[in-house]
Formats: sequence, structure tokens, C-alpha cells
Amino acid sequence: MYKFAIGTAVIALALCAVVSTAVLAEEVKAEGTIAKLEGTTLTVKATDAQHEMTLGPTTKITLDGKPARSTDLKAGQKVRATYNKEGDKATCTALDAFSAAQ
Repeated sequence: MYKFAIGTAVIALALCAVVSTAVLAEEVKAEGTIAKLEGTTLTVKATDAQHEMTLGPTTKITLDGKPARSTDLKAGQKVRATYNKEGDKATCTALDAFSAAQ
């Protein structure tokens, strides 16, 4: 009985940690131009601020509405980014880039 109670408490604490982590992440949207792309770190210059985020393997990137890769991105391109901000960590979930012709 004692082992069951401890096991249940551990599972409850783990579940609380997972739920609280998901709740703490704030979804942020930024629209502007690519100021810099170094490795997986992207900086978007918006009218109100600069937004720095990490591009990951699950980041959905499009260029002119078609699937693209981070290697297709260039400084100066217009972009719309959605990223999750948790403390100092910002992870891009979606990035829509537009060629100069748009």
C-alpha cells in the first residue's frame, strides 16, 4: 500500500511538471524581415523589436507558400514567424517567408 501511494505521488508530480511546462510557454507572432540567420538561430527585425529564435527539426518553413528549408532563407526576406517563448528560450514552430517578388 505504501509503495502504491509513493508511486501515485511520483506520477502526479511528473504530470504536474509536464502540464506546467506546457502552460508556461507563450506563443508569440512576429512579422518583419530576416536580419540574420546563423546556423539554427534566426533574428527577425519587426517594427517594434528584434525577435531571436531557434529553428528546429520540427519547424514548418514555407517560401511563397511552398515547403522550404532553412537553407532557402536569406537576409532581407519578409517573414511571418510563430514561436514559443519559455523564459529565455524561443523555439520557432512555423515560418512563412516571401521572395522579393511578392
